Amino acid sequence: MKSGFCFKKLVILVTAVSYFVVPPAFSAKKKKDKSPASTAYSGAESVKLPSAKRTYFYKIDNEVVSGVENGSPQALKKAVQTLHHANGEYAENERVLIEIATQIMQLAWPSQKITWDPVEVPADNLYLGAIDSARKGIFDSSTGKSDFLSILLPALVILSPSVTQDSYDLCEQACKEALSYNSSSVLASYLLGITYSKKSDYQNAGQYLKKAWETSDFSKEIAIAYARVLLHFEDYAGAEKILASFDQGSDANDIDVLRLNAYVSFAKKDLAMAEQYVARVLQQTPNNLEFVLFRAKILIEKKDFIHAVSLLDMYAKQNDTSIDYLVLRAKVQLDWSKNTSTATQTVERALQLYPDNTEALMLAARISSETDAPVAGKYADELCAKILASEPDNTYAMRYALSGLIQRENWQAAYEIASKLASLPNPGADIIKNYVEVCIKLRRKSEAFDFAKKMQLQYPNDEEVLQAYVLAYCENGNRDIVLKYINSLLDSSSSKMKSYLYYRRSFLQLTEDAVLADLRSSLISNPRNSDALFRLYEVYYGKNDYRKAQYYLRQVVAIKPNDSSIRRLNEALTQLIK
Repeated sequence: MKSGFCFKKLVILVTAVSYFVVPPAFSAKKKKDKSPASTAYSGAESVKLPSAKRTYFYKIDNEVVSGVENGSPQALKKAVQTLHHANGEYAENERVLIEIATQIMQLAWPSQKITWDPVEVPADNLYLGAIDSARKGIFDSSTGKSDFLSILLPALVILSPSVTQDSYDLCEQACKEALSYNSSSVLASYLLGITYSKKSDYQNAGQYLKKAWETSDFSKEIAIAYARVLLHFEDYAGAEKILASFDQGSDANDIDVLRLNAYVSFAKKDLAMAEQYVARVLQQTPNNLEFVLFRAKILIEKKDFIHAVSLLDMYAKQNDTSIDYLVLRAKVQLDWSKNTSTATQTVERALQLYPDNTEALMLAARISSETDAPVAGKYADELCAKILASEPDNTYAMRYALSGLIQRENWQAAYEIASKLASLPNPGADIIKNYVEVCIKLRRKSEAFDFAKKMQLQYPNDEEVLQAYVLAYCENGNRDIVLKYINSLLDSSSSKMKSYLYYRRSFLQLTEDAVLADLRSSLISNPRNSDALFRLYEVYYGKNDYRKAQYYLRQVVAIKPNDSSIRRLNEALTQLIK
């Protein structure tokens, strides 16, 4: 009888312990959707799975442990408040849980004030050891995986300034595993979003930071991190809405808020406002190299090159290998100093250090397209190929690639890109002209004419579009009808347009004297018409009058000093005359 009674007591005891060891799943209270942020990263909501075992904390109220697992500032405060004992006497696991909440608040939410008193904790606790390792930049996996907190706490290392890339995958795995136990954890979503940001996986970063933002009350840290991701995706409206949620009084001089406002203003082309924010950042941190460079960038956009150069020189004393510095230095050399050779050297150095940097590749492509020469051993289209492989809709890269293909007379490849650009809602006059030229080179003359006519009707006051139409008309129309049309335009046209019309009419003339007369009229209207000057070079070169040919070619060189193909022609002609 006695042994049977003991057996029954044992069964009851095991059942009771099992209940506490494996508690019901935590379900966070649904909060109202107050998020002003973009919905660009909706993502599928993760399925709620049973909470991990809480072998160490099973005697503590489930609501308290769930609050710490949630990890948002508000949930932590509520959890500690619920756990509070007026007499100040706590069990060891309660003291450890309070210290975990304290450490999470300090590491994840440093802008928040801790509203509870500190407690004494054991020195050899595994949970607190994991947090201590995280502070030192170490992912501590010695905690095992006994419950949610033992899985997630090592991932706090992602917030340490000394975290290394070796820990990124470990943090990602830990956060995902923690979320599979408790998909409502704000802290786990936030840490995973930060991890993806550090891995430059902004799509996933946006998804998890958005979730953290929408499932918690306001948090400065989440707001800043999410706004940065929105800026990466050029969602300036979304970033602005998040910034508007900051307190305009207490947060007005917060340096993180000022920094983000500076970037948003710059992205919106509000250079004056961006400069004000940058100045306020530099007032607080005058040695902030990032914003010294940012101010130089703003000044370059404002064409204030003199002051920009002094800032670049100041920055270079501390760091002359930064990709942002090298790109800005090359822009100054190209746009202000007009020193293409030096700009090329700077860009080539940038590509040597950062071979995949989009800005450096784009600047190199620009130089190549303007000089008709390779940069870092590649032409504009070859440089842009790397950009277009990852960003197929990058219109700037397509434009430079098209320029390079036209220069190299790769007409079929040029046609593919020109067609794509021409299909844009507002392609721009340069694209319209390029498309017409490429079609004509490929003997698609009817296609060129139909497109040019459509564009001319769409942009009747754009002289460059009219030039494209005249070119297409000259290639398709009857000579006499085209001459009559060109003559009808001459009297009412501007000097620049008249110059083009005379130049174009020269191709329709039947005698050399008439050709020369039109070309001279073209130059009277616009002495810097490089096309007319080059045609005069061709006419005299064909007549073996090399000195006159060089007279006109040298003028083309003066107008286009960076065009290597023109320079090569001039050098060859010089050798011929000797």
